[in-house]
Amino acid sequence: MTRRIEWCLPEHERRLAARLGGSWRDLLYVPGPGLAPALEPGLYRSSFIVLLADGPAVRITSALFTVFGDTLCRLRLEAVEPPRLETFGSFFDPARRGIVYTMAPDHREAGGRRDPDHPEWHYGGQSLRPRLSLVTGVRLLRERAVSMAGGEPIEWVADRGLVLKGAGGEESLLLASPDLSEHAQFIPSLAFYGVLLDPKAPARPGATARELLGYGAWDDSLEIALELETL
Repeated sequence: MTRRIEWCLPEHERRLAARLGGSWRDLLYVPGPGLAPALEPGLYRSSFIVLLADGPAVRITSALFTVFGDTLCRLRLEAVEPPRLETFGSFFDPARRGIVYTMAPDHREAGGRRDPDHPEWHYGGQSLRPRLSLVTGVRLLRERAVSMAGGEPIEWVADRGLVLKGAGGEESLLLASPDLSEHAQFIPSLAFYGVLLDPKAPARPGATARELLGYGAWDDSLEIALELETL
């Protein structure tokens, strides 16, 4: 008997996702190790907070689910209280890097606070204000998959990401990550992640849809289909 799992955004999270269409004041991230991995340029892993011009602050992370020892995930959205801006880095104002808290002995006198000066700890690109200060479209990226797990067939549906269209037509991607529940992935410029939106797009070696979604180590029984839904 096939086990079926539905892991889509609940209605209140769908409403939050739809509200991302509009004006943004900022896109914040938590600085620190692993934010900007050198081996994956153009990808950022963190928990993110969208400051809407008119609406709640929206925190974006991942929700994880373990089945037969394997991890599935979906994007998670939460309305949160306005954060203390000085602790966060900003994609709109890259000079604002936030604060990293550390227990390293050489930083104890500073109360464990330090500047995230390592290149992999902060966003060092151009301001994304021109790209994301006005989001004109939001699409939901949904995966439908079948596989074998623990010797049993399973199939699932999961809402994996949000595709954001800026005023200039450029698209960015917020993607759930199976690595850590407090983290999602942010890809400002799709590049080879475009294969997730268009199955006809050429995939680079090591960057197929299943690998970009975190299923590179799964066996050949895995089959994935991706859908886009406008919110």
